Amino acid sequence: MSIPHHTGFSVSMKTYSPMQFNVTVPVKPYVKRFLENNYGDPVDFRNHPRENELFKRMLKKPCHDNEHKYTNELCKQTHSVEILISERDFYRNGWELTKTDIVNFGKYFEKHAKWLMRTVVSTYVQHGTPVHRSIMNFQTRFMMEEEYWSFDSIKKDFYRLRESEGINLNEYAYQHMERLIRINMCKVGVITDKGVKIYEKNSVTSE
Repeated sequence: MSIPHHTGFSVSMKTYSPMQFNVTVPVKPYVKRFLENNYGDPVDFRNHPRENELFKRMLKKPCHDNEHKYTNELCKQTHSVEILISERDFYRNGWELTKTDIVNFGKYFEKHAKWLMRTVVSTYVQHGTPVHRSIMNFQTRFMMEEEYWSFDSIKKDFYRLRESEGINLNEYAYQHMERLIRINMCKVGVITDKGVKIYEKNSVTSE
């Protein structure tokens, strides 16, 4: 029988996988739908530098300016989203948002969702589709079911834009269609980034 003359050990090396964490943020129903449609569920901003930087800044440098004013405002945030953050950000920046930042976060994406809605609905209307059908088309094609963004709420916001700001719906629709054309032409290499900026500058000065 062979007797070993020395001791030894073995090491089993495993690749370390960083953990991921979710931050729960209260939002309005249509903002929840907009975020999950565009950034996934849970919401993942990592491939979207602007939104990622916005959220990281809110965690890292919390704003307390209007904490006392936003108690009632938060009552409107009846839904919530889970936002994915890395282990590094979790330990460096934490996982809590102030009331001020919760409201500011919501307003940022409310603006985006409303911009999308107004552009889509006004484009339909400009091409002769009745307003009620245009709104229903938007709800269906952009997955904004009644439980997330009601027909009446969309209609009120749409007419509020036109009445309070004196918006010409035809001009509004054309402006956004032109902008989409410029962006898409830039993506396929027909025009350059510089060209986009020049054309947009010209559009503003010619209005």
